[in-house]
Amino acid sequence: MIQRVQIIKIKGFFMFLNADLHPGLEGYFKEQGLKTATLVQKKVIPEILNRKSIIVLSETGSGKTLSYALPIVSNIKKREEKSGVNNQKGSPYALIIAPTRELASQIFGVFKGISYHMKVRVRDLTGGDTHAKMKSVASGSYEILIATPSRIKSAIQKKELSLSQLQYVIFDEADQLFDMGFKKDLDFMIEYLDLSMIQLGFITATLPEEVENYILEKFPEVNFNRIASDVSHAPQSRIDTYNVKVTPSEKDMVVKMFLEKQAEGRGIIFTNQRNQAEDLFKYLSEKMPKLKMKLLHGDLEKKDREAAIRSFVEKKAQILVATDVAARGIDIQDLVWVLNYGLPKTGIYYLHRCGRVARGGRKGIVYNLVASHDAKMIAHINEAIMNQKHLNLDVIPEDKMKEDKQVVKKYVEKAPATFRGKAQRVRGAARVQKTEKELRNAPAERPKRNRGIKRRR
Repeated sequence: MIQRVQIIKIKGFFMFLNADLHPGLEGYFKEQGLKTATLVQKKVIPEILNRKSIIVLSETGSGKTLSYALPIVSNIKKREEKSGVNNQKGSPYALIIAPTRELASQIFGVFKGISYHMKVRVRDLTGGDTHAKMKSVASGSYEILIATPSRIKSAIQKKELSLSQLQYVIFDEADQLFDMGFKKDLDFMIEYLDLSMIQLGFITATLPEEVENYILEKFPEVNFNRIASDVSHAPQSRIDTYNVKVTPSEKDMVVKMFLEKQAEGRGIIFTNQRNQAEDLFKYLSEKMPKLKMKLLHGDLEKKDREAAIRSFVEKKAQILVATDVAARGIDIQDLVWVLNYGLPKTGIYYLHRCGRVARGGRKGIVYNLVASHDAKMIAHINEAIMNQKHLNLDVIPEDKMKEDKQVVKKYVEKAPATFRGKAQRVRGAARVQKTEKELRNAPAERPKRNRGIKRRR
């Protein structure tokens, strides 16, 4: 039987759906300037509206959050109009699980924007929350909860949260949930789920085999509809990538020169450790005191992290120096570039760092500072994203860097780094090189005398 597909029009917002979204969303679409759905939204929204469990594999920046947020809010509002509001305390209809506080905050912001027009109640619950917020989750009634795994487990154990009314459970960035060691928390929570009445959704940009096996093992009775884009495992084709060969001691200097000579627009500098982020932030603050810049890493107090993100989102800061805590959950449409001060330890993190740019159909640039010891890491990243064909992360050959030029071993801070490239898009940086004229006019070097070894008599 061929299912009829309707074209739904809500003030310029067109979607191919099998069922209507609630008309109350009209105000949200108008406010956000939404005129058309992304490919993943066209595929996912009808599945959730029709109460199907899904596994969604799609590239970063493709609109995955709205793809599940819109139909969930729409269905909850329709239920409310039919059966009345939810009066049960601490017992939501929908639970959205995120691996980090930053991603949970980002998702919460999306749902709050929708709820303003739809009049549904949304709460969030993450580590470091105040006692007042935790009390509101336990004693208040609401429809949607966005939370991190450890806080969900704690709330269940303290009887602050009931899963008895759940109809929707969404695991956002599912690969990261399992990679970050939340497996025990998820196992605990799953025991409280009534799968006969719950619609499940696993949303991710990558799906390692062990994660997929876990899903199938834990939910053998659930019939998942799989939705995957062709480029879900690859950095987006709209991203240009430049590898810059440096030594570890050159990195700070090269970043400074990059910001002075090459960087255009706003960007994120990713480091691998907290101390790297702090040291680089201090160095740039001293060398470039007028630069509008913020620091973000996991050991900062929650209020400081939120203030840094808010300042960056509101364009009060031009540069964000961050660890991988910012690799997920920060959705900034006008972000132009990402610079990897250190290559991440896994291919998945590389994908998500790249995914901070080229969002919403825009183009972006990724710069990688490549040291000699990064050869194995680049090979590992290439293996992890083997499906991509448009991004070459090979180490820059030493002979190509020195071709037809005499390299002076002395490094001078004022020398401009070269981040541009044409066909190959990768060039060396921060090396001082003599021009042909300088080489011709240079005085002949005196031959070094071999004094030999002085013998004792």
